[in-house]
Amino acid sequence: MGKSKGNNNIWKIIGNNIRTIRLSKGFTQEQIAEKLNRSINFVSLIELGKSGMSIETIIAICNILDINSESVFKGLIDYNLKEMDRYIIESISTFNSRDKQIVTDLIQYIIESKKC
Repeated sequence: MGKSKGNNNIWKIIGNNIRTIRLSKGFTQEQIAEKLNRSINFVSLIELGKSGMSIETIIAICNILDINSESVFKGLIDYNLKEMDRYIIESISTFNSRDKQIVTDLIQYIIESKKC
């Protein structure tokens, strides 16, 4: 049974999301492939949207990149969020741990300052 055009588009969006996050976090395809115990070619095919993957592989990629699954499915699932909320969530999900801590500290500061 062949893939439909819809499925191909889904894998391209997922692959592009993974590639964008991987690059923003400073990982190489080789590092991801090693952690997945797969080939660099496999990671490349995923990022190009030319290969699907199992749920287990999606979970493993999320764990390797330290992201939530929403980041992988960005552009595919409508969460009915306000545009600014969506922007904030999508942006933070691509940050490294240090940057996330800075944002967390800033949020905590704003919350504490509103209590006065």
